[in-house]
Amino acid sequence: MTEWSLTVNDSITGTFRSHVQPAESDWSTSLAGDGTSTETFVMGDADEPWTEEQIDQTFEGNSRLLVRWWGDTPIYAQKIDENEIDYDTGKVKVPASDLIREADWRMIDGVLADKDSTLTIANRSAAGAVRAVFERMMQWGPEWKYPLDLPPDGAGDVGGTWRFWEKFRISDILKQIEDRTGCETFLQVYSPGGRDIRFRVVVGTPIVYGSTVFKLKADDSPLSGVKRRKSWRRQVTGILGVGNGTGHDQETRWAGSPAGPIRDTKESFPDLTGDALQAAVTRYYEANSGPVTQWTVGSFTISDENPPMLALPGSGWVLETPTVHSLRVIKVSGSNGRELKTEVQNAAS
Repeated sequence: MTEWSLTVNDSITGTFRSHVQPAESDWSTSLAGDGTSTETFVMGDADEPWTEEQIDQTFEGNSRLLVRWWGDTPIYAQKIDENEIDYDTGKVKVPASDLIREADWRMIDGVLADKDSTLTIANRSAAGAVRAVFERMMQWGPEWKYPLDLPPDGAGDVGGTWRFWEKFRISDILKQIEDRTGCETFLQVYSPGGRDIRFRVVVGTPIVYGSTVFKLKADDSPLSGVKRRKSWRRQVTGILGVGNGTGHDQETRWAGSPAGPIRDTKESFPDLTGDALQAAVTRYYEANSGPVTQWTVGSFTISDENPPMLALPGSGWVLETPTVHSLRVIKVSGSNGRELKTEVQNAAS
């Protein structure tokens, strides 16, 4: 039967460096880009333990990725953040996190840039705008690169101008595009061959891959702990969107349809103005104008018939209860075992 394995890869190129064998694993990966993992390794036997130098070279933060594989398929690849040696137990803990978080550590130019250095995007689709942002993030030289396959360019109504003196991070600009268009951005790992990896920069509204049907009462269903809850906690009848600016001059836009009992409130979109602010406010209202149906799927059990690739972030599920419900996985977590914990939501959310 197929088993888990773990490799260390170069973060700039995605190139395989070495196989490693964790004694303990605790990991998650998510459409929101907040996945993390902690792998625990034994330093070695008494005759030939790892040296500190070997540990630092193997698990060098920022320069290395930990890649989890199911057979020949990478499940996630996360950037190493640190390593910690416990000399009493002879164990090494290695935390890592989703690579898209590196957008928090880049601006539109290097720190010595001219203050008027500018990123301008005009008349692009959501995918085209995201593509332009990642191109800018990596354009300055080989040390700025990551192994990313960028989404297709395309025409649309997305645009903006960001100047270096405004001090926007790359992640800030991606968030503005997502707020305006309702799109999601996800780095989907794949292998071009061997144990090398790359990422597809996937943009979707929302992101959904495939459509696997599960009959909940079937003996061979891999799903357990399934619950459905309908909630009115965040329902609104009107929303005042508060945009860029301060005080009396702060931009606002609204969306709503008054119907009792009234539940009017505000939501902040601090970087947006004009049409972009209106688009974000309208989307927020549409998403919260009625009750939200929330699904819980406690676990997904791996088997040859149901490999973990069916439970990765973005995977589409059709649950027959016997009523048909379309869901998607937004987060999955696990260890070195066969049981995965999943978070799901309606596929249309």
